[in-house]
Amino acid sequence: MSVGAILIGIALALVVGAYLARPFRPATMDLDRAIEAWVAEARAKERGSEGARERENEETKGTINYCPKCGRRVGPDDHFCAGCGAPLREGLE
Repeated sequence: MSVGAILIGIALALVVGAYLARPFRPATMDLDRAIEAWVAEARAKERGSEGARERENEETKGTINYCPKCGRRVGPDDHFCAGCGAPLREGLE
């Protein structure tokens, strides 16, 4: 018998032993339950961050404006965009 055949036999015996000992291993968390818990946690975090974004938008309403033509930030009292010159208020053309 060669050394290679002995090593293959040992490896095969280890694989079969691990397969047969599988019912005796300690139970681990079910994969489906773990995924469901992770998804529920991610959704809860997303709901929390959406509420924070809405509160932030309500707080900054009217203080930060953007030009409708070029998208540059403009002040709340500006009548024209400093970047492209587009009128920011109705009736300023």
